Amino acid sequence: MMLRRIYIFCLALSMISFIPSTYAQKGKSEVSVSYGLWSAYTIANLPPYSTSSGVGMINYKYYLSRKTTIGMSIGFENISNSGSYLSFVPEFTYAYYDNRNDRIRVRLYGGAAIGLTVFDDFNISTSAYANRTDNSGPQLTGQITPFGMRIGRKVAFFAELGYGYKGIVTGGLSYRFSTMAKKKVDNN
Repeated sequence: MMLRRIYIFCLALSMISFIPSTYAQKGKSEVSVSYGLWSAYTIANLPPYSTSSGVGMINYKYYLSRKTTIGMSIGFENISNSGSYLSFVPEFTYAYYDNRNDRIRVRLYGGAAIGLTVFDDFNISTSAYANRTDNSGPQLTGQITPFGMRIGRKVAFFAELGYGYKGIVTGGLSYRFSTMAKKKVDNN
């Protein structure tokens, strides 16, 4: 019953990520690709007895205002002694600094995310005498990012520090674009 509630909650958050632009204030979207190191799963399966592929991600964000975004992230990580983790995570960010009028735009932000990871367990035993159970299936996951930095306007580099499914250190490239017709000239 609890797992069903988690599914419904994550589905509802996912739907928010795809709100049509007529309902939001700002009308900008952002897509990005990123790579993270030292995820919570990597730390739980401590190296040197395991190796991690790192977390590869694709992300979509919608700007509700100049300071807030909602979005969806899909990430994948493979850990040699554990299994693979495929994550579907709605996320929220809030910018606490933005020098939008300077020549080189710098945006500092924080964020939080909660969603589901589908775990594929590599350690399944086919022996009838094994005590190991298959732990494959959906699991709750998340990320807390107290510090993120995006440098650039339309095309930008970003880096984040946090803890969770993305990793302690995450970096990538993003592209921001308008999702509705501009009514006035704006420097975003």
